Amino acid sequence: MKALINGNIYTSFRPLRKVSGLVISNDRVVYAGDSSVAKRIVELSGGEVIDLKGKYVMPAFFDSHLHLDELGMSLEMVDLRGTKSMKELLERLKGGKGRIIFGFGWDQDELGEYPTKEVLNEIDKPVFIYRKCFHVAVANDAMLELLNLEPSKDFEEDTGMIKEKALEEARKIINEKILSLEDYIHYIERAQEHLINLGVKSVAFMSVNEKAFKALFYLEREGKLKVNVSAYINPSILDKLEDLNLRRFNGERLSITGVKLFTDGSFGARTALLSEPYSDDPSTSGEMVSDEEELANIMERAKRLKLDVAVHAIGDRGLDIALNAFEKAKLSGRVEHASLVRDDQLERIRELGIRLSVQPHFIISDWWVVERVGEKRARWVYRFKDLLRVAEVGFSTDAPIEPADPWLTVEAAVNRGKGVVKLYEFTKDQALTVEEALHCYTYGSARVSLANDIGKLEPGFKAEYIVMDRDPLVMK
Repeated sequence: MKALINGNIYTSFRPLRKVSGLVISNDRVVYAGDSSVAKRIVELSGGEVIDLKGKYVMPAFFDSHLHLDELGMSLEMVDLRGTKSMKELLERLKGGKGRIIFGFGWDQDELGEYPTKEVLNEIDKPVFIYRKCFHVAVANDAMLELLNLEPSKDFEEDTGMIKEKALEEARKIINEKILSLEDYIHYIERAQEHLINLGVKSVAFMSVNEKAFKALFYLEREGKLKVNVSAYINPSILDKLEDLNLRRFNGERLSITGVKLFTDGSFGARTALLSEPYSDDPSTSGEMVSDEEELANIMERAKRLKLDVAVHAIGDRGLDIALNAFEKAKLSGRVEHASLVRDDQLERIRELGIRLSVQPHFIISDWWVVERVGEKRARWVYRFKDLLRVAEVGFSTDAPIEPADPWLTVEAAVNRGKGVVKLYEFTKDQALTVEEALHCYTYGSARVSLANDIGKLEPGFKAEYIVMDRDPLVMK
């Protein structure tokens, strides 16, 4: 047992509550209140008393949507974010190590064009580089030979571009034939150390494949899992759980919480599914990954195993598909991203009891979004204030797509790229207060991820906290 005394301890942000003392026993909060009482409780038991000397304490951050394996892998990938030319991109890739060079973060809008396999063929190793959204990749001939992909509409053999369902197949081949279980264990360990250093101590790990699934159980069993993980598995693992009649699992740190599904792609690749064509490319309205029937069928299967369902839906038509499927399956699950939400969809979200995981830093990264969707629809983009009015909202980074640093996310939610991005002028009324942002990033994320004993520093909650020299409610 230990007591934290003489602190400025925020136990929650909604409602806002601050105390001076905290008592922790067996990694859970047992008392939150006055320092003198906390000190007496612990002195009676012979525990440790820690004098905070006025420092600030708050619940640790909970990232409600990221990819531990890809985050860990990205820490060892070639970082292509911010590259402005093919020459710069190649220079960075030539410094890559390993038998295969993996890279991430390129953006055709910054490069001025899409990279192609011809460009990547200048490197004499297999090369596989993800766009910053991780919904599109490009491979050189050496890598394509290893992948041996079947021809399809999502695989451009002449350019080496791979997207959506073809990219799923490429990832499957990489996971099963190129990366080992030991690689996954290593990547998850790298990711969790990175997150802990940033004050993130709980996560919802999305799109968990079979090797990541095994790696998580190994780390849980060996006591090496240092962050709380709510895992959302790929549908392929659902088959195995059904065969074994395994239901939702809750361990010390690991919870097998739900299944992750998709309706569409991303704004950046123009594959997010819109109800009307893209403003900067009227030839397309995006691409459907799964229809209502497919989603509803998997939802029914998940429901039988007491599993939650998370559905990726960025475009408004993609969101329609997700909401229709939830209604059809009679299930209240969660939607990932909800990036473009029409007015009429807000009430449906409320009525269906949908939880939402959103990524405020997309506001900064998607600086071009007004041109992509047009000024008429821009007011519906990343409308966090309205979403918080109708649903439980959790914050996330989708790391490694966005930086895992939670303070960058909080800043984006509060300031919405003021003076930096055009979207601010259309959505300034959607800016959150710091209190609202911190709620979403703590207890909001926990609620969205069905981890209801995390995100506050109240009796009965896990004692996941961070200590700071300054007041988190005062943005600099």
